Amino acid sequence: MRRTLAVINGEQYWQTYFPELEVVNLRLQDSSWVLREGELWCISREAATRVEAVMWRVGAIRPDARHRTALEIIRLSGVPCVNPASTLVRCYDRLSMLAELRAAGLPVIPFNVALGDDMVRRIARPAPFVVKVGNHHGGYGKTLVRSESEWFEVADLLFATNDYAVIEPYIDYRRDVRCMAIGDRLWAMAREGAGWKANVQTRKHHVIDPPPLLAGHTRTAMQHLGADILALDFLETQEGEYVLLEANDTPGLSGFPEQLRADLADCLRDKLSAA
Repeated sequence: MRRTLAVINGEQYWQTYFPELEVVNLRLQDSSWVLREGELWCISREAATRVEAVMWRVGAIRPDARHRTALEIIRLSGVPCVNPASTLVRCYDRLSMLAELRAAGLPVIPFNVALGDDMVRRIARPAPFVVKVGNHHGGYGKTLVRSESEWFEVADLLFATNDYAVIEPYIDYRRDVRCMAIGDRLWAMAREGAGWKANVQTRKHHVIDPPPLLAGHTRTAMQHLGADILALDFLETQEGEYVLLEANDTPGLSGFPEQLRADLADCLRDKLSAA
């Protein structure tokens, strides 16, 4: 009987890369998890599936504490997972991810953070600056404050969010660059967006040779986190300097060479062989 691979919130093409496995696509938002006598099960509306491998492709969905608990269950089960569940837990929250990058000695963009009623007013910086609320993705929960008068309006709204807020300097960037690693292989992509939000409404993108500095930072983060796949996002300033924004432990694969998907599949296949 073929072993079952659960692709969580992932692309529909993974069966092509795993003809030897039974590939089941599941949505994290609609699933429950059970670890019973050493067996991992994922329960959806359609079926109860015994899970023997996990491809975690959860991206821009609204974060939920239950999702982190699901990762801990997968981690406890010992089922092969890409990325490792331990890595995914460490990067689950944006603050956790930033703390990990700093612990790795990487030069993350400077930021202020506040949690608590009306505390956000204490972390303002000279405009323009960027405000990011909570653990959202895909450009949501972010706004650009261009003046002190705008800040008063934004701060009033933040009071009602009941979440933490991060303030970063606004970078007048020329392009954003994603440096992607799978195992020992590296790729980079330069992207041009339609507005000030990097990697949102991308108009142009093309694969480039990884700049040595960015490649070094990406390898450092990979080793620190024990990741199978990792992307670091940078802004290139008008002066040609790079600013590290964040790491992404479930980066999108579109726009990158086809070989990247095969390499990721081989990574999970190797884990299954060793299990």
